Amino acid sequence: KIKEETKEHHRRAYRDWIEWMEENTNRHPTLPSVQNIKDWMDYLHESMDEGSVVDKVNHIKTVYEWLQKQPAFAHPTHYNPFIIAKEEKEFSESDPNDYPRLDLDDIRRKVQSIKHIGERAATVFQLKTGVRSTELANIRLEELHLSNADVRAHFDGRDGQRHDPMGSHEQLEDYTNAVFIPPDDGDEHYGNKRKMPTVIPLDRETQTVLVDWLLIRPDNGDPHVFLTQKGKPLERNSLRHVWTKHWHPEYKFSDDHKYRSISPHYARHWFSSWFRVTVNMPEPWVEYLRGDKAGYEQKSGRSAIHRYVHTYYEDVKDMCEREIFHLGLE
Repeated sequence: KIKEETKEHHRRAYRDWIEWMEENTNRHPTLPSVQNIKDWMDYLHESMDEGSVVDKVNHIKTVYEWLQKQPAFAHPTHYNPFIIAKEEKEFSESDPNDYPRLDLDDIRRKVQSIKHIGERAATVFQLKTGVRSTELANIRLEELHLSNADVRAHFDGRDGQRHDPMGSHEQLEDYTNAVFIPPDDGDEHYGNKRKMPTVIPLDRETQTVLVDWLLIRPDNGDPHVFLTQKGKPLERNSLRHVWTKHWHPEYKFSDDHKYRSISPHYARHWFSSWFRVTVNMPEPWVEYLRGDKAGYEQKSGRSAIHRYVHTYYEDVKDMCEREIFHLGLE
C-alpha cells in the first residue's frame, strides 16, 4: 500500500507538470516530446537543486509508465520520453569533481564544531556511510543495529512504539553494529536511489554519535531513526539546512565560482573518494557500499538479497574497520 504522503508528492508534481505543459507547449501533458521534458527540467533547475529536479521528473515518469499500461494510451510501452530526456540531460549520480579540496583535518574541524547532538550524528553518519539524504531520512529503527544495551532495551517495539525491535530486520540477523539500506520500494523507502540493498558496517565513532542521539531523541514512538526537534521524520531539506548551518559561509560559493558549495551530497563524494583513492579499496566493494551495482530486482526474495549482502559484507567490513577515517570524537 502506497503511503498518502507518497501519493501527494505525485499529485503535486503532476499538477505542476500539467500547468507548465499548458502554458509552454501545444501538446497534451500525457504526450510530451523529449524536448518538452528537457525544457521543463531546465525550468525546474532555476529554483531547485539537481536532486529535487530528478525526484520531480521521476514522479511524472511513474505516472507516464502507469498510463503506458492502459489500453487507450497512444504510445507503445518501449518508448519512454522521460528516460530518453534524463539520459540526454545526463542527470547522473556521478560524483562532482569541483568541490573544494578538503583534507581530513578540515573535515575533523568542521564536525567537531557541531555541538547539536542530532545534527552531529546525522553529519557523521553521512560522512561515514556515504548514504544519500533521502536514504538517511528513511532509515527505520529495525534497520539499525547497535550493540549498546541501553538503546536496544529502550527501542524494543513495545509500549506504543510504532516499529519492530531495534535491529530486528531480517537482513541484519547475522550482523552487529550495522545499518540496512534497501532500494526504493515505493512505500517506506520511497526515494532511496541505490540500485542494490546494502548492509553497511558502523565504526565506533558512528556508534557513539548514534547512541548519544538516541538517548535524547524525541520519544514519540516514531519508527524513523532521525527526527526533527519537533519529533517529525527528518526530510532531505532538513539535512540541507544542517549542512548549510555548519559548513557555510566558509564553503559556500557563487554559481560562477570554480568550486561547488558544500551540501549533503558532499558526504557521499568524500566517502567515495576516501575509499577509492585514499585507501584503494577494490572498486566492486566501493560499488557495494554505495549501492551502485546493477542487477537487483525489487521482486528478489529474502534469500537472494541475503546471499548478495553476504558475498561482500565480511570483506568490506574488515577493510572498513582497518581503513575508515577518524574524526577525533571519542
